[in-house]
Amino acid sequence: MRRFFCFFLVVLCADYVFAFSTRSLEETLQSDVYKHVDVAVSLKDLDKDNYIFSVRDDSDFIPASLTKLLLTGTCLEYLSTSFRFKTKVYLDKESLPTLYVKGVGDPNQTLEQFHLIAQALLKKNVRRLKSIVLDSSMIQLDANRYGNSARYYYALGGAFNFNYNQVQLLVDAEDKQLQVSPQTNFVELDVRSLQFLSPDERGFPAISLQQRPSYDKYIIRGKVSKQDEAYTNLQLRVSRPTHFYASMLKQVLLDHDIKVIEPLHFDSFLTRKKKRLLTLTSLPLSNYLEEMNQESSNIIASIILKILGRLEYGDPGTHRKGLRLMKQFLEDKLDLEPSQFVLQDGSGLSHHNRLTANHMNQFLDYFHQKYPELVKTMFVDVREEADYDSIELPDRYHVYVKSGTLSNLGVNNLAGYILDGMTESVYSFVILTKNDGTKKPAYKGTLSNPLLQQILEGLQRS
Repeated sequence: MRRFFCFFLVVLCADYVFAFSTRSLEETLQSDVYKHVDVAVSLKDLDKDNYIFSVRDDSDFIPASLTKLLLTGTCLEYLSTSFRFKTKVYLDKESLPTLYVKGVGDPNQTLEQFHLIAQALLKKNVRRLKSIVLDSSMIQLDANRYGNSARYYYALGGAFNFNYNQVQLLVDAEDKQLQVSPQTNFVELDVRSLQFLSPDERGFPAISLQQRPSYDKYIIRGKVSKQDEAYTNLQLRVSRPTHFYASMLKQVLLDHDIKVIEPLHFDSFLTRKKKRLLTLTSLPLSNYLEEMNQESSNIIASIILKILGRLEYGDPGTHRKGLRLMKQFLEDKLDLEPSQFVLQDGSGLSHHNRLTANHMNQFLDYFHQKYPELVKTMFVDVREEADYDSIELPDRYHVYVKSGTLSNLGVNNLAGYILDGMTESVYSFVILTKNDGTKKPAYKGTLSNPLLQQILEGLQRS
């Protein structure tokens, strides 16, 4: 009888501690901050394969950039992390040769690679080209669904991508000028009536993108400062990636005194009767996946989705083919039925994507089992990111996260892992939120960070 009583007391105390450890989290969910906000929370002990806290974990939410985690899982299933994009460059055998480039979707070709093309031409004593032909038939270019918005996170991806199809404006406060980096003839700035502020202020300038026949025009109004440069307000997308790529390539060739006589052409070509000049090889796929997740790069996600579609289902790589493979991954690896989720893109920009906290936690469990060594590279360490400075993190915990935010929709999500250095336990967690439109925009961390704080405190007390 005494043994039974002691056992009963231990169980009762354990239940009490569990209730106590989750009480503050439950109270936070009832606070004014989360009025008119739909919230799902799922916390799982991966070692014990046991969910220890859940709220609305089977309700549909917009995952936003958490979608990139699912794309990462799909990519790792079908491609090696050592995979590299190889862009082949050819010359024909005419006395006045034409340069041919076949685009394969490398997300970030660079000035250094263009210099390699110029050096290879000079090595063959080629100082004049009849033309340049760019073949973009292998990868479909994204449709522009964002109108005149110049925001960098709406950058379009295709077969040819230079500098992530973006330019950066640099503030020269002393001379009250904006400079374009990289320097390019493809960009023209309209800065009439633009005011330059001191570095301790932030201007939030309004910037629109207008397409001209041979260049992009950015109309910039309001106020600007060095802070706008630092906070990515002046990181801008281009309207036509292939034309931007061609313009920069031609500019580099001219810098090496290599003239292009006729206008450039955008057309498919056969390699017959052409000799390969060189192959431009990208960084390993692992580098792009890390940047896609840690920097939440939409353009990398868009391109990788289409690359997957092309490799599995043939040319050209398209959005639809990539989604088909991504959905197959969710069905095969997470045992999800097609009716249980909605995926419209691989980046998370789509407002129509739908997943549950339980789905995301299933993925985190799968990912940790299969790729535990990638947790620290594919996720952000909260100790090293200013977005999480408000979180008081006990020394015993290491936390790695991926955020997903669509501010204007009130979507503010967070998912990742908590590693307990004291007990060596590993937990996965998912926080999904969406306000009903009556509140201010949910900027990154405003709704998710307080809940992560309560999860950590609850674990510490349990």
